[in-house]
Amino acid sequence: MQVLSSEDSRGPRAYRSYRAIKRTRTSAWGSALIALVMVASGCGSSTATGSAPESSRLEVSSTKTSSTKTSSIKTSSIKTSSIKTSIPKASKISWRRCSGGECGSMKVGLRASDDPLAKGAKVIDLALFRARATEPSKRIGVLLINPGGPGGSGFDAARSLANYLPSAITRRFDIVGWDPRGTGRSTHVKCGNRLDYLFNSDTAPDSFKERTELERVAQRFADACASRSGDLLDHVSSFDTVRDMESIRRALGESKINYLGYSYGTFIGALYARDYPNHVRSMVLDGAVDPAVAPETSLIEQAQGLSRALNLFFDWCDIQKKSEKGCDFGEGRASRAFESLRLATDVKPVTYKKRIFGPSQFDLGVSSYLYSGEGGYEMLASALEDLAHGDPQTLLESSDAYVGRSSNGTYDDSWAAFLSVSCLDGPSLGDDAALAGVAKRAKAASRDFGAASVGLGYPCAYWPSKPLLAESLPIAAPLAPPIVVIGTRDDPITPLVWAQGLATELKSGHLVVAPGAQHTSYPSGDGCLDPIINSYFLR
Repeated sequence: MQVLSSEDSRGPRAYRSYRAIKRTRTSAWGSALIALVMVASGCGSSTATGSAPESSRLEVSSTKTSSTKTSSIKTSSIKTSSIKTSIPKASKISWRRCSGGECGSMKVGLRASDDPLAKGAKVIDLALFRARATEPSKRIGVLLINPGGPGGSGFDAARSLANYLPSAITRRFDIVGWDPRGTGRSTHVKCGNRLDYLFNSDTAPDSFKERTELERVAQRFADACASRSGDLLDHVSSFDTVRDMESIRRALGESKINYLGYSYGTFIGALYARDYPNHVRSMVLDGAVDPAVAPETSLIEQAQGLSRALNLFFDWCDIQKKSEKGCDFGEGRASRAFESLRLATDVKPVTYKKRIFGPSQFDLGVSSYLYSGEGGYEMLASALEDLAHGDPQTLLESSDAYVGRSSNGTYDDSWAAFLSVSCLDGPSLGDDAALAGVAKRAKAASRDFGAASVGLGYPCAYWPSKPLLAESLPIAAPLAPPIVVIGTRDDPITPLVWAQGLATELKSGHLVVAPGAQHTSYPSGDGCLDPIINSYFLR
């Protein structure tokens, strides 16, 4: 699965008003959801007077508008039947008190056939965090968290969300997160410190020399991961993570789980609902990925989403200039100032404190602000204006944070994990020659981000492990209980059409469309979306 984002731990952003649109497909729970939408504080129905503008309304819908015809997609090369019936052995979790709650560790088999309880078995360690329900007498169960990525820390996300989720949730649920295999505090992949070479190359090459350099550093990075990570590199797939999730459920002693997954975490949740439907009590998938979409289409649609988000920033900036409320960036139209600045950075990268600020850092730095929607516009405008005056510090720091680079030049393992999981899962975009064609088509579809989206995935062309999926993988979970899929109307990373597609393909999905241009939406901190989702979890 090709997903540009490797952060996904930044968390959801607030937005304001919503509206409900009645579903065309009904069920007992679906009707209850519609009622919740209609009566929630701050929500107006489609027939209410003085309702919010269309762009700011929340919708509940089951209409599928995905451009991908899933019926034409070939079946996966992976034998999913063996995954569905896999019941992993579960070791115990060792818990200890730590900041904010409890820290835990447990062992799971490296492979599905490995018994972590058997002597001499190949095992890996998983790191977990738990914040217990604050009202134990009213406890419902556990709420498992996956922040996305792949490569995001569920450990850190759970510790953060334990303080950020509505109290209605934290009173009744243990908040539990874990660092998936290959990442963070769990047994993780090791790729050395070659990411500077990758990000210092032009990930949107427009010459033979630049493309050759990108191919060279991508191959060296893939080789470093293979030599340093060993057998682990073959066993960090999303399917392995789903099996670990079932091991965690069993180790916790829970008959059913509740799940909150963001971005790539929606893929993990959907797989779990397909493979272990009887162990799902409730599931919310926010910022949904649609695994039925072909990989090249997915990449292009994501780049187009970023371009739409950038255009919304330009519109905001131009309006602010006219009203003199403050957009510090550029003279005249923001889009023209941006294009000139991007071109100048490409032609002549800026040297800053013995580092190069080039087109890759520019694209990553800008993208990081677009995750926040309007909440990031002022900071982005200021950062661009600083760069226009020769100071790239703010954008460079944003780029570094995006890829997990510290001030001393070392990287955390988030990007290595992102590539390790993505490349192993597949489907592949092809070899380096094929990637050049994909980049050309992506650039035609999204001038600002298309080619760079392809360039960041170049290491997959040289990955030592064969992708598990030969084609895209529609996921159906008809035996699972109702699943809520949240799509944000102008989400820059996971387009709304993906949420619409996933909700339909699941067979048990119920789509909630939220307004805004931020990546992911729950909790929002307002009086509309949160009560709807809270009531679903608490029902």
